Amino acid sequence: MNILKKMFFTLFLSLSSFSFAEVSLSGNIALTTDYVWRGMTQNAGDPSVSGGFDLEDDSGFYFGAWAANVLASDGSATGSLELDGYLGYAGSLGENAGYDVGYIAYTYPGVDSWDFEEAYISFDFYGVYVMYAAGEGPANNYAEIGYSVDAGPGSFSISYGDYENTGTNYLVGYDWTVGDFTLGFYYSDFNHDTTSASDEDGGYFTISY
Repeated sequence: MNILKKMFFTLFLSLSSFSFAEVSLSGNIALTTDYVWRGMTQNAGDPSVSGGFDLEDDSGFYFGAWAANVLASDGSATGSLELDGYLGYAGSLGENAGYDVGYIAYTYPGVDSWDFEEAYISFDFYGVYVMYAAGEGPANNYAEIGYSVDAGPGSFSISYGDYENTGTNYLVGYDWTVGDFTLGFYYSDFNHDTTSASDEDGGYFTISY
């Protein structure tokens, strides 16, 4: 039994000991002009639709699933779906600080060679956060630091990430909440560690519910 299965089993037993009233279910759906992850397009620069759900207990335990349409970098239909499953625990370290630790499996039905898993941990303090994801097996590690602040009717954010043996990226964005919808405007830049031919940069827009 791998680590993800062990964690899922432990979380399931923990949640089953609580009453239904302590567990909340939420969902999300989004449309973006380009699915960008850690500075790299996951859909060959084309629009992408995503959606998922989260089941969370009042104690801080959670698990969920998320999916999006993706394409290979050459625009082929290979790996046309990304399906992620994750679980973890989030808590507070005071009024303006918190942490989140968990495990996530990225899967691509039909393209098993793309699958990988990560254990992650993050801390946030007065709008500043640091995150580290340890890749399992041959997967690379990733570290990111960012900051978010309220600005006008929305929030402004900036982040910088370093993907081991892959490249570095930064992101600047503005999220504007209108009712139950969030409009996101972003600019990202990715610089490959070894070849400039794989560098990417550009802006994209996301609407989520």
